[in-house]
Amino acid sequence: MKSRVCSVVFLGIFACFWAQVTIAAGCERSYSIAYSNNYIPYQYIPKNSVLTGLDIDVVKSVMSEMGCEYNLLLMPSKRAQMLLKRGTLDIMPAASITVERSAYAYFSESYRDETVAMFVRASDYNSYKGYKLTDAVDQKLSITAGLGGWYGPEYGEEKQRALDVGVLRLNAETEVRIQQLLNNRVDMVIADMYVGYHHAIKARRLDAIRPLPHLLNADPVHFMLSKESVSPGFVAKFNQALATVLKSQAYKELLEKYQPVEGAPSN
Repeated sequence: MKSRVCSVVFLGIFACFWAQVTIAAGCERSYSIAYSNNYIPYQYIPKNSVLTGLDIDVVKSVMSEMGCEYNLLLMPSKRAQMLLKRGTLDIMPAASITVERSAYAYFSESYRDETVAMFVRASDYNSYKGYKLTDAVDQKLSITAGLGGWYGPEYGEEKQRALDVGVLRLNAETEVRIQQLLNNRVDMVIADMYVGYHHAIKARRLDAIRPLPHLLNADPVHFMLSKESVSPGFVAKFNQALATVLKSQAYKELLEKYQPVEGAPSN
């Protein structure tokens, strides 16, 4: 009887060990993951605190589910894309699928939606509420947007024309762009809906800006994984782990943490 119990215990331990080996089978090494420090509420480091944000929480949960080690590396979006293309960076969050990026990156299944809005001062809202981006460029509104960001096909079509006529300026800091709008230095800010709201709330001037009804993009976002450094098999395991995370109660609770403040204006 004792021998039988020992055998059952041994088999149980072996099964648990084998399950762990199977989970970590796709982890050949430690993986590098890029993040930005100015993409609130998705990737950021609060003052005197540690790295946080929805994207960070999700990718940590996925890598934990896979049993993989990882390193989080701070870098601008443009540099991250370059390193991903070279294969010296493995994973980058918050990516929209484009033909150009598909040449050098795999895309995970989507893990959240991203809405790109054109923010204007609330005092100008009635004057611009019917505008599309082409109207803003035609009327020579002063516009600012981020470096290296994908804001949808409409922005892609108008970007060069807006730069050529001198109405579009690019910089890496959404907070700076919102401050420029609040301080009457620009007429329009192109930004993620929640990111724009966050910085207006932080400045305690949420009522001073509004997104126009016309959205530049409403798109699911994905993790990009380098075709030079990870295998299709790793991508499949990454997606399996991601699906498990997204179905969890913990993820539902996580989403609630990052919703806009109740009562914030919306389209």
